[in-house]
Amino acid sequence: MSSLANEEDQSVPAYARSAGTTPDDDEEDNVGNVVLVSHSNDKAPLQATSQQVMLEVRAAPSSTGERRLGLDLVAVLDVSISMLKNDRLAKMKTAMDFVIKKLGPVDRLSVVTFSDNADKLCHLRSVTEAFRADLKARVDGLTVVGSTNIRDGLETGLKILADRRVTRGRVAGVFLLSDGDENIGHAAGVDVSHVAVYTFGFGADYDPKVLDEIARKSKGGTFSYVEDGENMTEPFSQILGGLLTVLVQDLKLTVSAPHPGDSAIEKVDSGLYLQTGDANSGTVNVSFGDLFAGEVRKVIIHIILHDVNRRKTAIAMVAHCSYSIQGKPFFSRELTVRIRRMETGSAASSMVPEPVRTELARRRHTIYLEEACAMADRQDMDGADKKLVEAKNDLNLEQQPNPIIDILRATLDKLLELVRLPGPRVAGFRAYLRSLRTSHERERVAATGDVKGARLFETHFTSKFRVQAEEFERRPTMELPPVEDDFKEQRQQEERPREKPPAVVEAWTWWGDGDEQQHRTRSSRARAMVILCTILAIAAIAVVAAVVVLAVIGHNRTPYLSVSDAQLGALQYATQDGTIQNLQLSITILANNVKSKAEASFSSSSVDLALTLHGVDVALLRAPAFVVPPQSSTPLHYNEVASAGLALGPAAMRSMDESLRDGLVPLDLHGKVRTRWKGGGVFHRSHFWMRISCRLRFFFPGNGTVVPADRRRCRSRSP
Repeated sequence: MSSLANEEDQSVPAYARSAGTTPDDDEEDNVGNVVLVSHSNDKAPLQATSQQVMLEVRAAPSSTGERRLGLDLVAVLDVSISMLKNDRLAKMKTAMDFVIKKLGPVDRLSVVTFSDNADKLCHLRSVTEAFRADLKARVDGLTVVGSTNIRDGLETGLKILADRRVTRGRVAGVFLLSDGDENIGHAAGVDVSHVAVYTFGFGADYDPKVLDEIARKSKGGTFSYVEDGENMTEPFSQILGGLLTVLVQDLKLTVSAPHPGDSAIEKVDSGLYLQTGDANSGTVNVSFGDLFAGEVRKVIIHIILHDVNRRKTAIAMVAHCSYSIQGKPFFSRELTVRIRRMETGSAASSMVPEPVRTELARRRHTIYLEEACAMADRQDMDGADKKLVEAKNDLNLEQQPNPIIDILRATLDKLLELVRLPGPRVAGFRAYLRSLRTSHERERVAATGDVKGARLFETHFTSKFRVQAEEFERRPTMELPPVEDDFKEQRQQEERPREKPPAVVEAWTWWGDGDEQQHRTRSSRARAMVILCTILAIAAIAVVAAVVVLAVIGHNRTPYLSVSDAQLGALQYATQDGTIQNLQLSITILANNVKSKAEASFSSSSVDLALTLHGVDVALLRAPAFVVPPQSSTPLHYNEVASAGLALGPAAMRSMDESLRDGLVPLDLHGKVRTRWKGGGVFHRSHFWMRISCRLRFFFPGNGTVVPADRRRCRSRSP
């Protein structure tokens, strides 16, 4: 197969070729493209004790500017003879067609194929309309031949990126797809530490260890496992939806204990991400690379608090981030974690905040996966089975309802199902196990086999692209919206003007399969007529079914909202005139779906909740339309809820003074949501209300976290 010209195409828009700046031009990021949030005990005893602080590094949900970074993507594709099995070649072509259609002129794409040797199908070129048509024809014309030389394909793809002359302010990545064991070369020995390599294993005819190791050694890559019978478009789309929305690059987290008399950093747990330390200063740096829009990275810092002989507020640690945006260096606001030292303070083993406890459980889960991987690689399937049972028993120690724990249990059930099946499915078990493990250690979405609803680490755009991919698989000739339109839609939602929170918030939810758009566009009158006619036609059956529906509702099988996390970031209050000069908080609300077979869909007006402070409305929380898969939950992150210039009345001022003296600032979350529930049988829809009304008390001053007991009680309920 002949290659096109070898020269790099430099005809990208000027704004996508950032000239960058020098480190002296670092400036504080006042927009909040990166936000740091901490979770820890608010108090500790006077004697020396160990404490665990969890830091969340949150990327903004989307770019606030009109222009996005350009992507330089190299797709390295297996065209060996085994790609003829189970229609894999055709599925790969469809996936590449999706990629080609979603890229724009600001992006550049190169395609490398490999079998016995590698062949560069085209050099790195801007995806203009002319190039899009030419490349699609070339991909459609691919045929299979020969063996599997992954190393040659990977090295060719890496060289294309290494030879670029236009690099600053651009995102780079490699897609590597293969379906077979390498029989030429050793790809895992290639140095991929300088670029993100996303690997995709198709079917169960290969050793997943090679593809997984390549992804783990790369700069932020993941390994996706795709079963035979599944499409390749969705796994490609999720990663593409992240790469096309990168805003923050070269992200580094720096943590330190600046007051040696107060504390010392014992250990930093950053998963798979590289960390370096300075023994003299006690500073630890963690390098995350590029963040997809809306991604979160969690780090557990183990702190030693030294003995003190009196009450005091100790600075446990400080943290900040440095990163670049369009080639320009920035640093985030510094976060200071304070813990009150007092006689009644809690030790490390008690009163661990729920977000920290959940994250620790997830990290223990990842260790179990690591140990099961080692056993499976030694063909010790019985040992791997027992290790996964241990992992499930560990999760069962978590007694409180927790959707993340539920997802971890679901993935373990899938793994146990696979490991106990004889024959070639064992290969699928190893691939699924490795994909899960690496996804957890990266905290990045990856395809991990068919586990409905178990989609940790998704962002708005990885989810949006996946939905587009699902539709594209059904209608491959459809036109796909350019990524700029995806950004525009997100910005319009973010910029929707705030209104005064209403006393009653209405929403609807429907359950079941079928075309979502069709259900949404039906008029309420038509729905009522259908239900009325059904009741009149078969009243007896309706009565019986209604009893069943009410029984299910009584057993809490309906969707509900709950508060997963909340943090008071800043509060500036003028006591003289009772004015709130600055109030900043973040809150995460989970939309939970406990049904085992039906999806829950929330319209764009479903989540519309009011936050009040001493009776004064401070914010209205909204969310775009979204779907919650069965037995799953969808987090709604409100990272920067801010209010200013609010005046309290005399009674509210007295309450505020008391709150500040007590160190607990209350915020009330309330709303009334009208829900539409679809169950089985003929009488299959029921209208009811779910109400949420709860008080969240924040430790202030202190670490700003919400009282754990308040968070656990804060969930919507049906009348």
